[in-house]
Amino acid sequence: MTSQQRKHHAARRMDDLITQRADSLNGFRNDFWKLMHVLRARTDILSPRRVVDNNITVREVEQIVNACVRIACHRFSWKRNPFDWDVPASSPFVQLRSLVHHLFDDYPVPEFMTSVWWKAYPQQWEIDLYLYLAIGKGVRQFAKHSPLPLTRRMAAQFMQAPDDLSPGAAFRWSQVLALGGSERLARCLIDRTLLSEATSAEPFWETVIRFLIQYQPVSAVETAEIIRFIQDQRFEPAEQIWGRGSGSDPVQPDFSLRGRTLMSLRRHMANWRNDLIVKGYQPPVPLDPLDKPWESCCIDAFRLEQDGIAWSIEELLTPRALKQEGARMQHCVAEYISYCKKRISSIWSMRMHQGELRKRILTIEVIPEKKTIYQARGKLNRAPTESDMKILIRWAAQTGLKFREQV
Repeated sequence: MTSQQRKHHAARRMDDLITQRADSLNGFRNDFWKLMHVLRARTDILSPRRVVDNNITVREVEQIVNACVRIACHRFSWKRNPFDWDVPASSPFVQLRSLVHHLFDDYPVPEFMTSVWWKAYPQQWEIDLYLYLAIGKGVRQFAKHSPLPLTRRMAAQFMQAPDDLSPGAAFRWSQVLALGGSERLARCLIDRTLLSEATSAEPFWETVIRFLIQYQPVSAVETAEIIRFIQDQRFEPAEQIWGRGSGSDPVQPDFSLRGRTLMSLRRHMANWRNDLIVKGYQPPVPLDPLDKPWESCCIDAFRLEQDGIAWSIEELLTPRALKQEGARMQHCVAEYISYCKKRISSIWSMRMHQGELRKRILTIEVIPEKKTIYQARGKLNRAPTESDMKILIRWAAQTGLKFREQV
């Protein structure tokens, strides 16, 4: 294919995408076309040449077009006409940020907030918060909708959070710094632990954060291990943590750091089974080797209910689970047991549930070290369908996974 042919192909795909998105709009279609006209007339953000020259990816083009859909749907919050936009000479997403600020801001809004317009699946409160700040309201006034209770110090730190954070992560960042923690600790909690977003047990986790601040510096690896250990002991079913036969209640539902030092916590993390047996906790019956789990790769599972169908993607963590998957899907995934034990590969199962129907859809191989989806296959090793890929792409966007060139 010649350069000119590639350009025509890219232009056709781009036009199809834009038309498809426009057709999905009702009362805001004209506003969407205004944005398209401005971007195409005054920037090269949507130039097919950018795609051909690899200056922008197809996925980034989709992000920009989807952002314009959301921006158009909030037409009644525009403060200025898009045709009056002073276009900066910069990269596509810097220009898009500039357009967002031009349209919505009466007052300065932090740069990291602009990404809510083009992220894959923004929560409505994130967009609401952007519009709230844009009219000059303070983030503390938005507190009833925010995931964490905000102090004045937290509010000040929130407005200065790094540009690459999501709003949820920015709340955690502001909490850590307001409590006296370092940027390094905040980064570790956001990048390596479940505390990247708010949880349902925030008062408890605040005590954990205060503990970590008290004993800083602690390495990022150990900090992540502490968070995971506490989550496992206090919140996860004992069946998953101690072993088969332990029941669905957590191992230590009342686990607390009160009275502990960092050294005593380290000792307990190394000897918790013996510590609990001494206290009268009965260990489970010995595990069948087929049910002995290997270590999870710390990638979040996936749940989605859409059009009456419940979708899930879960990691398979035992030899028995891999053998069952291979038998049901009629492929050779059971041969990956040794790779999973060594954490070279991680195997996941995509399933759907509709009424009485329960069905395995795809078996997915992830390379944990590279956070890459290496391959995905259906029954008898068939390739994923378009609908399968849509679910897979949503999971990847949610967890930060990337795709090998040919999945």
